[in-house]
Amino acid sequence: MVFEKLEERVILNGTLTLLTPLHIGSPKTEFDIEKVDMPILKDTQGQPYIPGSSLKGKVRSEAERIARKEGETVCTPPDTKNMCGTEAPNNLCICCRIFGTAGNTISVASKVRFRDAYPKTRVGETMTRVGIAMDRATGTVAKKALYSIEAIPAGTNFGFEMVTENLAQEEWKLLKAAMGSFIDAGLGGSVSRGMGKVNLVLESASIKTSKSYLGKEKEQSLSGEEFKKWWSRK
Repeated sequence: MVFEKLEERVILNGTLTLLTPLHIGSPKTEFDIEKVDMPILKDTQGQPYIPGSSLKGKVRSEAERIARKEGETVCTPPDTKNMCGTEAPNNLCICCRIFGTAGNTISVASKVRFRDAYPKTRVGETMTRVGIAMDRATGTVAKKALYSIEAIPAGTNFGFEMVTENLAQEEWKLLKAAMGSFIDAGLGGSVSRGMGKVNLVLESASIKTSKSYLGKEKEQSLSGEEFKKWWSRK
């Protein structure tokens, strides 16, 4: 199995910048009755953040779209009946090999982990946009159509961290393509209304092996031009 040995762990760090406001939704509570209709997700300190699950889900969906276009056979999560590991446990599609699967027969862990992304500086105030819902059947304004949506302001910078383990060369290629595609596709809600345009700049990498954890060799720390050259070869 791919996780029986630690061949290579890569920790990538960078900055995710909001080019337009971002909405990552949170369920309303009884305390939100007089606030916005669609609040954003916040931590216990009241600061907005981007869950790693949101980043992973978006990157995976873009990887699936790219792989299908390239002629790859790709399963259709999250329906376990149509996921790898249900009928053919030893024949995973490339997306399941990268991002994992929860099939009925076997479950395989993801080779890629996205950390929750937090603002690099404290966000003082969020913003609120007002929208009008339309009735699709009539093409007119729906009843009780006015709604408010909370968003993180454009220009906010988030720390980005992604950890990979034992990726094969073709898996690196698809992962890189999916990360580029997700930047162009947008993140979060109300993307069709102009929200969720982001930019991601990867800045450094730490490359670790079992020997580096045992202290038998130094881990590789790459940044600047050295990192750019390494990343371009992936």
